[in-house]
Amino acid sequence: MENKFFKRTLLGAAVAMISTGSFAGTESSQVGIISDFNVQAYGVAAISVVNYDSEETKAGVKTDTGTGYDYENESRIGFRASKDMFENVNVFMQIESGYVGENGDGATLGNRDTFLGLQGDWGKVRFGRMLTPMYEVIDWPYANPGLGAVWDWGGDVKYNRDRHGDMARYDSADLNGFTFNLATGRGESSVKDNYFYGAGAHYRLADMITFHAAVETETDRKVSDKVDAAWDYCATPSGCKDADGNDVAQGSDYQSANSATAKYADTFGYLVGFEASLPAGFGISAAYKSGESDVQGGDKSEQSSYSVIGQYWNGPWGFKLGYAANMESKTAGVKQDDEDSVVSGQLMYVHNGFVPYIRLAQRDIKSGGTQTDTFVTRVGLEYGF
Repeated sequence: MENKFFKRTLLGAAVAMISTGSFAGTESSQVGIISDFNVQAYGVAAISVVNYDSEETKAGVKTDTGTGYDYENESRIGFRASKDMFENVNVFMQIESGYVGENGDGATLGNRDTFLGLQGDWGKVRFGRMLTPMYEVIDWPYANPGLGAVWDWGGDVKYNRDRHGDMARYDSADLNGFTFNLATGRGESSVKDNYFYGAGAHYRLADMITFHAAVETETDRKVSDKVDAAWDYCATPSGCKDADGNDVAQGSDYQSANSATAKYADTFGYLVGFEASLPAGFGISAAYKSGESDVQGGDKSEQSSYSVIGQYWNGPWGFKLGYAANMESKTAGVKQDDEDSVVSGQLMYVHNGFVPYIRLAQRDIKSGGTQTDTFVTRVGLEYGF
């Protein structure tokens, strides 16, 4: 069974850190006797109150852009079923909702990992919606606590997918501490020849340190849609200017915006990293990722990022401190002045399956000549069932 459903949640982080590394819980939440299939329900209840205190600086002018506090509801639920089809061939499925969010719009069943698969002592193969091998290690263990706004999705150059449909993925069995993952699928089914390919490799050494590596590439990824020409009527006595800057007389129809064809890019990205359990309750993890997006008929952009996280556990009390940064990107070899960083600390307590926590973070985001500095305060409670 796919039994790592909350490894990327706070509870998963807590349990994983109390142990020595990756979490693989045992679940027994069987739902009645529906049939001779093994059917389970599972979920995470998670809610927090968060305050964003932010300031935006553009052309030397500072503006308070803070929005005050908000409740963020990341609760979700899922279902699994499985049954042996042949000897050493078990058929299994999963359907999982998204986060409840502000008003429930994102909570649709199937929003998160939802797939049908086959598994045995040879590994498992799945078809449907799930994490790519590269994003799986981007998200865990290198995004917690609170580094995702920079590390996960904050980069200016897009060179990997995250959770995605139209995917086939193979996960190997454990080969004396070594495992690997292979995946391929469609980026957008409406775009001809838009395919992605990904792979990951992991090696656990003496239950103390695990090394991770991943790679992902994609062809014909759409980066902008087709734009039709816009037309207008010039009603002003002084005339108008068309999209090319030419004068247009009053009473004339004119092209106010030019058309543009859709743009596509070929992308490539990779990640290398490790996570280690140290003596006396300490631990550390770090990763470096880099990638490029080469626009067909246009320029190539590239960007690199890194994440470093330290942790300490003393009984049920845990503390994590993390730092992540996107280095300045380059387009056609020219630096874009768009580096980002975040530093975040989290104190948590684990008791009887419940994890109350407090998190403080400072985000410094630069984009389009605008610097946004945000101090984030979050207090929450989470538990899995």
